[in-house]
Amino acid sequence: MILESNKCQKENYDTRLLCTASLTWTLSTAMAEAEVSQGSWERDLAEALDSGGCDLETVRNIIQGQVLPDPQRPKIWKIALNVAGKGDSLSSWDGSLDLPEQTVIHSRCQQLIDQLELPEEEQEGILADVESVITFYCKSRSITFTSELSWPDLLKPLLGPQLPRSDLYNCFYAIMNKYIPRDCVSKGRPFHLFRLLLQYHEPELCSFLDTKKITPDSYAINWLGSMFASHCSPQVTQGMWDVYLQQADPFLIFFLMLIILVNAKDAILSQELDNKEDIIKMLEGSPAHLETDDIEDLFSLAQYYYSKTPLSLRKENQNLFGSSLVALKEEDMDLSQALCLPVSVPEILQANQLQPEGVRFFVVDCRPAEQYNAGHLSTAFHLDSDLMLQNPSEFALSVKSLLEAQKQSLESGSVASGEHLCFMGSGREEEDMYMNMVLAHFLQKNKEYVSIAKGGFMGKL
Repeated sequence: MILESNKCQKENYDTRLLCTASLTWTLSTAMAEAEVSQGSWERDLAEALDSGGCDLETVRNIIQGQVLPDPQRPKIWKIALNVAGKGDSLSSWDGSLDLPEQTVIHSRCQQLIDQLELPEEEQEGILADVESVITFYCKSRSITFTSELSWPDLLKPLLGPQLPRSDLYNCFYAIMNKYIPRDCVSKGRPFHLFRLLLQYHEPELCSFLDTKKITPDSYAINWLGSMFASHCSPQVTQGMWDVYLQQADPFLIFFLMLIILVNAKDAILSQELDNKEDIIKMLEGSPAHLETDDIEDLFSLAQYYYSKTPLSLRKENQNLFGSSLVALKEEDMDLSQALCLPVSVPEILQANQLQPEGVRFFVVDCRPAEQYNAGHLSTAFHLDSDLMLQNPSEFALSVKSLLEAQKQSLESGSVASGEHLCFMGSGREEEDMYMNMVLAHFLQKNKEYVSIAKGGFMGKL
């Protein structure tokens, strides 16, 4: 279209008129075809939903990224949450609102109703629905409600489609079960994991926030606990959930959070806000600036960063999500103590056999020379971590050689190539002290894509 317009400018007036008419006709035809196409897929969607037994894959194939029609949203969300046709879970409950913390529950629910600015005749019924859903959830799961929980915000988008109370509860339960991570509390495991993800992709930003002692839970606890409903406008939240629930991947929220931080990076690092509390306030409110037009780019960028992240982030943390009340296993790594993102040795071994677009690792074996010579990965680069203290100048040369070897392997497409640096120790805590110092050295230089082999060389045995 731009080329056609440029040609018009070079022609005489009569030709421009013809060209403009042609362009107008082309645009009109295209718009008419688009309207027909939109009407076609919306009809297909309505027919599929009315037929019963429609699954999420069918919905995805019909919609293909289009904006959901408002009348169909409740049905699609219920299908995506796997609660379509589910019975009334509250039917066995006597409806008693008598928990010790009932006053707190009622107060938070009333705050939500006040925010919604509903017609007066609807307020009482919706307040009763919200309070009943939260109360029954607490009773059935033996959970004590506190005012810090984001549950009322999480219910807010579900009130838009005006679901019956039974559907409202089923959707809320399904979201809590599948999409809200356990331990979503101050200093909880999800926030330690997010910090490692931020450090992996944006080490400079992570380091700056660490210096200010600003932890992810201080600004993102409500993002994660409400799937952004606490801060985004209802229209934006609805649009985000439309995409998010169709993607059906609970880990995607960590990458949406990451993109929001990346977007705020310049403002954070400019140090115009020097006060810790001001930075936290600015960060916490940043999702409020999202508009519906931003949603496509937000998810596209999130998927890009996801593709550049080791699969271990997801595989090693599956127990963050799901209905099981079993505590985290003792052998699960304390992520608050992790220097950087841990990657499983099986992933490291498999990664460099993948296609070039996957995450590929340049493995740095930091064990002493005698251990390395006794056995090592064929693709590993040896960097004796003992040299860091024993011979700093030789260590500096080794680091230079490492980076040069990484660059050359990337250029040559070697099987050992990878832009993601993964450091491997012995797996024995006392022996890996020097390796941890080497890791810290690279992290201080704000090197992105730095990880550690979980369990060290012993992890492959």
